[in-house]
Amino acid sequence: MPTVDDEHYRTHMVGMVEEGFTLDPPGYERLSAWTHILMNLFTARSNFERVKNAPIKLGEMGNAVEQQAFFVAGIIAYCRCYASTGSAIPKLNPKQVYVGSGDGMEVHERLMTLRNTFAAHADRNDLVRVTLAVKEDKDHVIVRHLLTSALPVPEIPDFLGAVAHTTHYVTVGLNKQLDKMGEKIGKIITLD
Repeated sequence: MPTVDDEHYRTHMVGMVEEGFTLDPPGYERLSAWTHILMNLFTARSNFERVKNAPIKLGEMGNAVEQQAFFVAGIIAYCRCYASTGSAIPKLNPKQVYVGSGDGMEVHERLMTLRNTFAAHADRNDLVRVTLAVKEDKDHVIVRHLLTSALPVPEIPDFLGAVAHTTHYVTVGLNKQLDKMGEKIGKIITLD
């Protein structure tokens, strides 16, 4: 089973070390924790863009499954930023992120609802309808399990807007933290 063991990690990071970077240095723990949030936002944006830019091929089950997988991955990645996490990983408060933005909060709540009813848990939602079709004749009964699903492609720009808004919020907060740390050590700290 492939894992990120120490050998794999060192091999992956050798280029950074050769460039002179120190990995996870003391004093930067608070910044390091935000990497989880930034990676989730990058993943959310990439997956929503994939759904937005890739044509849906009606009637092609493989395409439908692939598009749904990208959509679900986008939802999960975005919502991780706001969900309970490990003790060292920040959890964003949507009331702070979307303060003064009722429309933004509405999109955020839609994404959280999709996470809770579609992506992470199976519940009634407006994107999937399960049907049982039964055909009976004199000597035989045929049962078919049917699934009709939809992707809210028209909402994807709104979802991308929520990701961008959250990314901006996180970036502003990180820059403030970098400024404070820089003042403390007497150097300018920049994100790369």
